Parts: sequence; structure tokens; C-alpha cells
Amino acid sequence: MHTQRTLYGQQGISLVELMISITIGLILMTGVVQLFLSSRTTFSTQQALARVQESGRLAMEFLAEDIRMAGYMGCMSRNLNFTNTLNNSGDLEYNFEIGIEGLDNVGATPPAGYPMDIVAGTDVLVVRGANGNGVDVTRNNDSAQLFAEDTGVTASCGAGLDSFSGLCENDILVVSDCSKARVFQVTNLQASGGGALEVNVVHSGANATPGNAVSSWGGNSNPEETFGDDSEIIKMNTFLYYIGDGSNGQPSLWQTTNGGTALELLEGVEDMQLTYGRDTSGDGIPDTYVDASVLTSAAAWEDISSVRVQLLIQSTEDNLLQEEQPYTFNGVTNAAPGDRRLRQVFINTVGIRSRLP
Repeated sequence: MHTQRTLYGQQGISLVELMISITIGLILMTGVVQLFLSSRTTFSTQQALARVQESGRLAMEFLAEDIRMAGYMGCMSRNLNFTNTLNNSGDLEYNFEIGIEGLDNVGATPPAGYPMDIVAGTDVLVVRGANGNGVDVTRNNDSAQLFAEDTGVTASCGAGLDSFSGLCENDILVVSDCSKARVFQVTNLQASGGGALEVNVVHSGANATPGNAVSSWGGNSNPEETFGDDSEIIKMNTFLYYIGDGSNGQPSLWQTTNGGTALELLEGVEDMQLTYGRDTSGDGIPDTYVDASVLTSAAAWEDISSVRVQLLIQSTEDNLLQEEQPYTFNGVTNAAPGDRRLRQVFINTVGIRSRLP
């Protein structure tokens, strides 16, 4: 009898108790899953917002850095006597007379010379000027070459190209002495035969592209072509910024340098709109902001002293928000963007240092 009572006391739980336990477990599990999904959504949204803000900040930094230096050619970059000796000096890559210019709302087919993958309806910015460290001229130039300091710095050049003082053969350079400037292409770099720390910067010859339309200039006979030890040589570049489709299929900010291969800088830059601060009174202060379609001559672009940049940045991930996010960009409201991406508008006004008072 004692053994039988012990077995009855160890009987299992009933079906009702099991179902109650399962129900309670499901309720708890549902809460945990909902908490996990909510935390995941919050994390994804915060991460996307951080990426959008970082992309906007970096894009503005890239653009602002080059805009500030537009038209720079050494000291007194404005109102100096400027000469461009390059072949095809009116081409997009070599038109250094115009320090900054752009296109407004590019159509389905961009103009000749511009990248063909520009997103229709977006703007394009072209910035030209001297970039990098200057190299001091050591003595008066002659008709074929300038004489510059050998700083001992070499640059990464193409195969078979020499480098001295951070310059490469075939570079586009400017020599400036604060009253005049001359843009040319260096066709040969070589150490001075005298043994001094000096480099011969040769501009004669026609074995480079675009080459020099005027290859012989300089010397004491013509002061307008003489650059002495109060001058410096700096590398010239043409930077072009535009919006194009990125490697992931989403719009990105792209850059080309001197007409070379385009570089994808930042994903998620959906649109770029530019207006230019035009100084019509000559005091260096913008009187009005206009788009590129109004500026139709080199003289009009010369009046630009600042650029107002508007960027629309979108998240690279879709379905982040519960519903579509309306936004206003460049004065136009888009109430139905057609996706659930996160978007933010960035606006910055950048002054051109050489043109401000």
C-alpha cells in the first residue's frame, strides 16, 4: 500500500496545464520578438541617419575645399595678367581662364566633353585652379625652361615619366609672380647640369597632350614673360563634380580630375543644385544668386565670388520608415517619393577666397 501511494503522488501534469504553459510561453516569446524587432528597427534607422549625415558632411567638405580654391594661381590670383599657352585652351579640361563654372539641370544628353552618365535634372560643377605645394623659382627663365628648386620630393607618375619637386612630366603647371601668371605643360623634368639643387622645367617640344601652343617664351628681353626668384610653380587641375548612378545602382557623387577616369566619392547623393553668388558692383560681395543658365560668358563667371550648394542625401537602404517621407528640396516639395528611404537636405554657402574682399 505504501508503494502504491508513492506512485500516485508522482503523476505528470495534465493537458490543460501543458496548454496553459505553452500559451504563457508564446505570450512571453511574442513580447521578446516584438522587442527585438523594435530595437532592430530603431538601430537600423539610427544607423541610416548617421550614414546620411556623414555622407552629407563629407560631400560638402569635398565640394567646399575645391570651391574655395577656384581660380587660385598663387598670390594675387585675381586681376593678374594671365596667359594660357596650352593647345586647345578652350576645352573643358584646359580652360583655366574660367576658374569656376557649371551646368544647370542637365538634360538627357549632356554637352560634349562632359560625362555621359550624369543624372538628368541635376547640376554639374567645374572648378579649376592651382592645387598642392608651390615650388620656388630660383632664377630667371629662358625661352625653353624655368629653373626651380629641387625639394627632393618625388610624385607617383606614369610609367617612364620623371618626377622632381613633387611635379611630373606632362603635368599642367602655372608659374606666377603675383603680377602675372602663365599656364603651360611641362614636357621634360631634369636635374640641373650645374650640380646645384635645381630642376630644369622644360616646356619646349610637342610630345605631350595637349601640348603647348607657345613653347618658346621667357628671358630678360620681355618682362611679361620673365619669371625670376620671386615666382613659384604650382600644379593646375580641373575638377568636375556630378551626380551619376553608383556601383550599387543608387545615385552617387562622382568626381573627375583633368578629364580622367571618374571616381565615385559617396553613395546616396541623390541630387545637387547650385546657385552662384554674383558680384555685379565690384566690391567682392555677392549681390544676387543665380543658376548657371544665367551665366553665359567668361566675364559673367569671373563675377562669381561664392557658391550656394544644396545636396539631397538618401539612405542606401529602403523600407526604413513606416511610410513614405515627404521632403522639400530646392523649393520643390515631393510628397510621394515612391520609397521608404530616409532623406536629408544639406545647404552650405562657400566663398571663393581669391575673389572675396
